[in-house]
Amino acid sequence: MGSRLVNVRLDPDRFRKARTLRARGVALSDVVREAIDEQFAALQRSTSPPDVRTIVRRIFEQHPDPSDLPGREYDVHDRRAARAAILRKVRRVRR
Repeated sequence: MGSRLVNVRLDPDRFRKARTLRARGVALSDVVREAIDEQFAALQRSTSPPDVRTIVRRIFEQHPDPSDLPGREYDVHDRRAARAAILRKVRRVRR
């Protein structure tokens, strides 16, 4: 873009909306600037790495464990204990 001015073609419905906004005192340049800022922010969010902790927390909030679910027989924070429990479960299913 060599110019700081932007020329936009509008269909009749958008032209009517733009005319109404302008008649109500809304500066169309402000509308365009806000739209550009919103789209750019959305683009930045989509290219930034996901916040895994927030995603996992939302999943647990949306899908909590049932209240009658029994506790684990191993410490879920102990990777060796978790691995052993998973292997026991997988071996039990295959047999």
